[in-house]
Amino acid sequence: MTREWIAIMLRVFINYGAMRTRELRAEARISVRQRGTLKAEIDWFPCLIHDMSGSGFLIMCTRELTVGQVLDFRCELYPGRRLECRIEVRHIGDAGIGTKIVEIDQRGIDLCQLFLQEQFSDKLNRSG
Repeated sequence: MTREWIAIMLRVFINYGAMRTRELRAEARISVRQRGTLKAEIDWFPCLIHDMSGSGFLIMCTRELTVGQVLDFRCELYPGRRLECRIEVRHIGDAGIGTKIVEIDQRGIDLCQLFLQEQFSDKLNRSG
């Protein structure tokens, strides 16, 4: 399959999921439990990803962050395959910290799309 075909299919799967869950976002978020790390200035610190889409993450961490803050982000989505990007804090609430990906290379985009596609497929298979 070509990269374009995979991207189209991923959008179709995500849009189907959005309709099923009545998600009102531009992109449906896939619920995950994944460890990651963030870097603010010089320190790396742990975070937990609660959900993700092709454009951002809902995370939790013990550090105080501010809306508009840009952080380096790392997460091993597969053994030996790490997603690295820069994210911006968009909102902070009881459910977690909403972030948007503001810088990512093509390898990261491909890895993120593959992971989301597999997660969504697994969820469809489990739901029947």
